[in-house]
Amino acid sequence: MTGTGAAFVREGRAHGVDPAFLVAIAGAETSFGRFLYSSGGDWCEFNAFNWFYGPTRAASDFSSWDEAIARVAAGLAGPLYHGAGLTSVADIAPRYCPEGTGAWVANVTAFMLLLGGDPADTRLAEGAGGIAGAAAAPARLTVAGGLQPPAGRRDPVVGSRVTVRYTLGAVDGPLTLREVRLAVVAPDGERRDLVSDGAVVLAPGREVVVRAPLALDVIGRWSGWLEVRTDEGLARLARGAGFVLTARLPRRLEARRWRAPGGDELVRAPGTASR
Repeated sequence: MTGTGAAFVREGRAHGVDPAFLVAIAGAETSFGRFLYSSGGDWCEFNAFNWFYGPTRAASDFSSWDEAIARVAAGLAGPLYHGAGLTSVADIAPRYCPEGTGAWVANVTAFMLLLGGDPADTRLAEGAGGIAGAAAAPARLTVAGGLQPPAGRRDPVVGSRVTVRYTLGAVDGPLTLREVRLAVVAPDGERRDLVSDGAVVLAPGREVVVRAPLALDVIGRWSGWLEVRTDEGLARLARGAGFVLTARLPRRLEARRWRAPGGDELVRAPGTASR
């Protein structure tokens, strides 16, 4: 599909579908047209999206990459998907890919994020250009920072607090963040999101520091990432703003030592008793 970037942008704009979403589907379905579906040697010509509209899969050919891109963009914008209120990758997935839905969501999401798209809304915002570089660049968010562990400790322990600190800036124009959210997943899978209590307005060249304390009350792996919501209402993942950490027990509680009647030392897990 080399050389089809203009077609992705053109058809995405024409139908209100984020071009990054169109590219992401082609990547997830056929590795951008490298591995097309075939049945008994009959290839689905130019069908990089596995968009099956014919009486059989093998009958769902297109005459060119451009036709395929145009037909799929129109279909996504139509009554089956956007017209039915299905606008996020997660909402579209069960209808588009009823088998292997979870893997499809993961792959399409990964490609969209690499292209600067928003998996939470696959529609193209009014006036947006889609894939970066296709039109005048919109204001961009810059992010730096991350996790700050407690002073003097290499590994955080249960019961401690860590601070997540980010510096946000705007490039190529002003940017209003209606919401800044630190998405946090605890070791037990519970969401512990921290959300700003007001909008953040970024002028070009101006930086704002945001901080959030995080109480580690569960042993295990914690993970998180930064999300923002702009004036357009699009939740955008700020790439490079994620973190992963493991909360452990304090060393004094990691094991208790006991002596058996014969004098041998036994090591038992915390909370166990000697018989």
